[in-house]
Amino acid sequence: MKIKINKPRLFLIALSVICLSAALTSCNKPSGSSNVSAGAAVKIVNAVNGSASQDLYINNNRIDASAVAYGQSSGYYTVTSGVYPAKFTDANSATANASFSVSLAPGNYYSVYYATNDTTKTEVVAQNDQTAPSSGMAKVRFINLSSAISSGIDFGVSGSTKLATSLAYKAVSAYNQIAANTTFFLYASGSVTSSLTIPTTIQAGKIYTIYVTGATTLNLNFFVVAEN
Repeated sequence: MKIKINKPRLFLIALSVICLSAALTSCNKPSGSSNVSAGAAVKIVNAVNGSASQDLYINNNRIDASAVAYGQSSGYYTVTSGVYPAKFTDANSATANASFSVSLAPGNYYSVYYATNDTTKTEVVAQNDQTAPSSGMAKVRFINLSSAISSGIDFGVSGSTKLATSLAYKAVSAYNQIAANTTFFLYASGSVTSSLTIPTTIQAGKIYTIYVTGATTLNLNFFVVAEN
């Protein structure tokens, strides 16, 4: 007796097995997608003045499509949730500039900052709140990535209206709801005399982090990162 093989059906079964295998494999490593439902979303920020562009490896997988230059940030990349070893490296290098561990919860958004105190390279992992601000408002938080002011720093819209106070090096503030196009100021902790003016063009409905870098008070600089 001859057994008749349905070739089209056999082909579809084989194709399904291949696709399933590929899907299972991709679950074990980061991808370049921004579909956070598949895991956690990670944004890369390079806050080290004078550094080479940086790649971020999580669980031994490079997650970025292209290395991130100083003062720049990437889009979001989807990474399988979990606790993993991570490292920043110069573009296309395997040598770690900063090694650390990240804990990524499913459905959450994170920014991973490459930072330095001018002698040691390090990182800050900050969870990003994607809850929309009230109508007509923006949300802004602040991060101190400058080791120049040992007493900590304040951020405010005036010397008498502080939004974040006594932020130590690598500290991250809570989010504040702010009117669009607000100008912010940086102060030494407790001071009412601004050390840096931070004019911005924040837009209603958007979420931002403003971070400050600088190894001395003479080279303080600020950057604005959009998070949604």
